[in-house]
Amino acid sequence: MVRKAAPELANALPMDQEIQKMMKLLMISLRIAPAQEAAFTEFYHHSYIPKLLEVVPEIHRAHRYEEYGVAGSLKWFTKRFLTIYELAANISLDDLNRALDRPGREAEKSEWQRWRGEGLRDVSHTTYEQIYGHDRRPLDGWFGRRPFFMVTVEVKPEADQEFRTWYEQVYLPKIMADVPSWAACHRYVSCDRQPIHYHTVYETQSLADLEESFALMRAPYRYSSNADWDHWVGPAITEQDASSYRPIYCRPN
Repeated sequence: MVRKAAPELANALPMDQEIQKMMKLLMISLRIAPAQEAAFTEFYHHSYIPKLLEVVPEIHRAHRYEEYGVAGSLKWFTKRFLTIYELAANISLDDLNRALDRPGREAEKSEWQRWRGEGLRDVSHTTYEQIYGHDRRPLDGWFGRRPFFMVTVEVKPEADQEFRTWYEQVYLPKIMADVPSWAACHRYVSCDRQPIHYHTVYETQSLADLEESFALMRAPYRYSSNADWDHWVGPAITEQDASSYRPIYCRPN
């Protein structure tokens, strides 16, 4: 039985309000060995992030997620962790970098560098700007301590606009209609990375809804839409990836 979308989903905002709601994010991605995970998490959750939010109020909220659905596989030993910092909407990259260099958290930065040298792997640090938000969204906003499925692509510059028009005006509205268990859908483009990365985030209200959403995505009536996506791989999409994440931390609550 198809589950109805959560009742607390909000209606679309008028366009001028919608523009004001577009988000900027700082996303930190890393891996760490399971044996070191507990010690690093204690430092990161309860020393590093609180001090960062105190010294840099331009960061409004911090969310942390761990890769989900990798139990029983070798990937469990190298699962990815994401920290998503919500930024002030009008902040520039230069202003953000100056804020991050602000004095007041020297001890935390020194400990972070120690972890960078001794335990963390595949660390990336990228800022993103929101370019799309579907009308369906929870009332507490995007990234509301929910699991999500994230699709990442790189697109040839010459095919970028054509692909984006199809993706946002045809593909995403159709998948949101076909998969009512998606609680929200929003897209981001990297601001300080080459080649450019696009992230599409599909949120769900629970891990059970996440599993149901995957089943609906593979339903027979979705075959034509999935085939349409495959037609863009090569002519437009040069790289793609997809992973699921579950929330493990949020500050402020």
